[in-house]
Amino acid sequence: MKNTILSVMIFGIIQLNVHATVATAQATSLTMVNEDLVLDQALAVEWARDANLVKTMCDARHPLWQSFEPEAIALGTHRNRDEICSQDGVMNWYEARAWISHLNKHAFLGYNNWRLPRTRQSDASCSHQFINEQPQASFSFGHGCRNSELSHLFHASLGNPAGKNKACKQDCLTNAGPFRNLSESMYWSGTEISFDSSMVGVFDLGRSWQDAENKTSDLLHVWPVRSL
Repeated sequence: MKNTILSVMIFGIIQLNVHATVATAQATSLTMVNEDLVLDQALAVEWARDANLVKTMCDARHPLWQSFEPEAIALGTHRNRDEICSQDGVMNWYEARAWISHLNKHAFLGYNNWRLPRTRQSDASCSHQFINEQPQASFSFGHGCRNSELSHLFHASLGNPAGKNKACKQDCLTNAGPFRNLSESMYWSGTEISFDSSMVGVFDLGRSWQDAENKTSDLLHVWPVRSL
């Protein structure tokens, strides 16, 4: 009995050390550049620290937001700034791209190479794979994806659970790291689905789920990122 208890204690200590090592590795992947920027060294990209920059700037009546004209965007929803703000800053894909272009036009934080995150269309780490016959193309979706920028940040850099095997069905966002205003909902990527240009890749931070959504009919959050 004593040997069993001792074995359990030793195993527990080993497990704690392993978890500590993993946490340290995850933590060192992300570095605060300044109050507004976070570097992910593993991907060589910098993220806006605020994951809901639209809502933050809208609430603050920031000059950059006040100079944005969403009603004029072709294929946009034709909502005005206040309407977007009242809906937590979510946009359709065309509005999201126009907002990113607006940030670049005004060199937000001193840079003009902001973009939407990228989605890896063929990713063996995802739990589901879809093969389109005509034209021959594939798209990876589901839980556990680690090779798209948002999914890699979520799982590898922040260490959030994959949602696989019922590890989590909702509330998978257990660690926000240094970021502000992460929403447990879907975020746009800039990657169009190769066999259906009306759809783009997305990632749900609440369910750790990669998928594709329609550019015009869906309203999702916008998270700017830039390559180094």
